[in-house]
Amino acid sequence: MEKFEYFTGIPEVGIVPRAPHAGTLLRQVYEQEHGRGGFAGKVSHTYHLYPPTNWLPEESRLLDGASFARHWESPLRPLGGIHHALRQAEAAPGRDVYRGLGRLIANATAAMNVTAPTAPMDYFFEHHSATLVFFVHEGAGTLETTFGPIAYGKGDFLIVPKGITHRFELAPGPQYYWVYESFTGDPEKAEAPTTGHFLTHSRSDYKFPRSLDTRNEAGRFEIISKTDATYARRVHPTHPFDAVGWRGTYLPYKFAVEDVRPLVADRSHVPPSGHTVFILPGCYLCVFTVRSAEKEGLWVPFFHNNLDYCETLGYHVGRFFSRGGVFSEGMVSVHPVGLPHGPHPTALAALMDDKRPQKFEEVGIMADFANPARISDFALGLSEPGYMASWSGYVTEPRFAHDPGRLARVRGEAERLADARDTMRPATPERDAP
Repeated sequence: MEKFEYFTGIPEVGIVPRAPHAGTLLRQVYEQEHGRGGFAGKVSHTYHLYPPTNWLPEESRLLDGASFARHWESPLRPLGGIHHALRQAEAAPGRDVYRGLGRLIANATAAMNVTAPTAPMDYFFEHHSATLVFFVHEGAGTLETTFGPIAYGKGDFLIVPKGITHRFELAPGPQYYWVYESFTGDPEKAEAPTTGHFLTHSRSDYKFPRSLDTRNEAGRFEIISKTDATYARRVHPTHPFDAVGWRGTYLPYKFAVEDVRPLVADRSHVPPSGHTVFILPGCYLCVFTVRSAEKEGLWVPFFHNNLDYCETLGYHVGRFFSRGGVFSEGMVSVHPVGLPHGPHPTALAALMDDKRPQKFEEVGIMADFANPARISDFALGLSEPGYMASWSGYVTEPRFAHDPGRLARVRGEAERLADARDTMRPATPERDAP
């Protein structure tokens, strides 16, 4: 009879001992633990051909952060009272993913950045203060990591856990990424007890490395690390991707936006938080994607004052229905705490004229940052003047302007509709009897 093997336990790839810290294999390879929570949290183990501490001490030094990535540490200013529309950042010649990074918004636990790399990385990188969440607005390539390579393309999220050695290999063509830093925790899948494990996506949609590209190479391999605003350089005589195996759950992975299955409703408007895919400390990430429009619910956003979060929205593809043509792909809106916002006049006019679309052909990435959030000088340099005026139709167009008879009409319409009920509802014999 053919033998069947049932796999249980945690993921592993390549050559690993039967248990961490144990076995004769550890006389041939070097175990490295990647752990959170002081040996009590998430953890993975990699097994290397050479000790991970074999750096050349004379080559180790601190770097000038302003020279390495001058916009990543852009000064932050108080944010409030004014909405911002940020145009796309220009691609900087000769800048790679990290040297070209620019900070937009930050609070104490999370930050949003943008990068438009044009050059390959001639070094490896480790972020010792944050887990990174990339969203690939434009471009493709391979994320090389200690745990193996991950191919990516437009519309992919890439999660790079804190401290993991990695490097980006860019495919030909334009590249543009939004980059979110989580300083005090890793992204957690958003789900509610009432909706189960499969909305708005499944953990099976996370694509982890499945193979290793082990490098047994000698040379001079530079690793740059970032801890808060301090950048350090070290050089190793062997390739950092010399792992022959790994085991654990603290891993880099990819998640495609096309795998988001949005929460929709016909009789009620789903609030923005209903589209959350990741929860970070002090921030949540939402995906607005192609979905059917509400039939009896409000299908444009309600006007709202978000009193605890600064709302950012990156416009990925399509025509974002609530913005009335104000934004183009690649732009980012920033709506600060407390200041009212909602649909632009043309979008609300479409609702009032009953020009409801059947579905929304759009993809947007929203990140809401807990108060207090601040905006960078770099972001202010991208801010389009006059964005506040995009709501000016509410004071200039007759249907929204002051009308002495509006109160009486609203009262009359309210009286007429006092007994109205949704058409999409269970039948009630007493009420529906002829």
